[in-house]
Amino acid sequence: MTHSSSEYFRIYGGPASPYSLKLRAVCRYRRIPHLWLVPQSRFDGSGALGQGDLDSPLHQAAKGMVPVVQYPDKTFKADSTPIMTELETLYPDRSIVPPHPGIAFIASLIEDMTDEGLPFPMFYFRWTTDAEWCGRRQMIGWNGPLTDAELTKLSKAFIQRQQAQLGAAAQIPREAVQKPFEDLLHALETSLKKSFFFFGTRPSFAEFGLYGQLSQYVVDPFVSNLTKTLAVRVFQWTQLLDDASGLDGEWADPHTCLTDELASVVSTLAPPYFALQDRAKETHGRSDLTGELRGPGYRLKCLLSLKHALAELSDDDRAFIRPFLLSTGCWDELQFEPGEESRVAPVLPQ
Repeated sequence: MTHSSSEYFRIYGGPASPYSLKLRAVCRYRRIPHLWLVPQSRFDGSGALGQGDLDSPLHQAAKGMVPVVQYPDKTFKADSTPIMTELETLYPDRSIVPPHPGIAFIASLIEDMTDEGLPFPMFYFRWTTDAEWCGRRQMIGWNGPLTDAELTKLSKAFIQRQQAQLGAAAQIPREAVQKPFEDLLHALETSLKKSFFFFGTRPSFAEFGLYGQLSQYVVDPFVSNLTKTLAVRVFQWTQLLDDASGLDGEWADPHTCLTDELASVVSTLAPPYFALQDRAKETHGRSDLTGELRGPGYRLKCLLSLKHALAELSDDDRAFIRPFLLSTGCWDELQFEPGEESRVAPVLPQ
């Protein structure tokens, strides 16, 4: 099948961006016509991508980070998860939303847990243990051919910028960051001994959320070596999800999905995720979340959206997943606290 150029989505992303690769993998699996474009934005390592470069699509889109998606109607949108949700309404085939509402909620919960909880270990090791390699890699990606002198100058500036963002967290002992990641590798490796997917023989929001983050863990030197050593199945599974366009599969009976292996994965993801949410409540617990686009406020906005989705399930669907959520330490955390229900804001592409 051929497509007119007017039908294509244009994904402006980068190979070091987990959310960019997540979106690309979704479009590949769902066979949605798209182009993958890495902007050569003459990025000097400071400020925002595309800043001052009038020709950059990121400047035209008024976005300073990737991914940015240009829709076939020429509008620009950002934020990977709501874009994935919007694509479900535009393209009904090869959906990544399980048909059972309760199972679909679990898939969305896992996707948000990975989006919010897994970037920190990656970012920590990327800008401590692996800073020199990662800085040089990314500057080549954003700028194209560079001399050694140019690359050294740009990467030094970029490393300083990223380490400043890491801030005091850089002082956390490596073992304290590494142990939870190893626990997750163990849980995933155990799950992959039985099935490549959580809810049947096809991927859902949950798997693509995991894939996006793991796409970086299997590349950055320290955590890549760790994954290869401890979890060969996880390493290879990440390669599979990169392009699953040829994969066909079916959704499983919902009663077979909430396995002990899945519970172990969710139980491992839950503590750091809800700890981040507690800190977000401290800073944004009384804020208007409508305009939040990133950071703690956006994280809390997503959690309130999940709480609303759980509350909106039918009594039967909520009862079906309640034992699973209780066993993984999530049920109480997903109930509205006083005053929260009125603060739910729509999570839409921006």
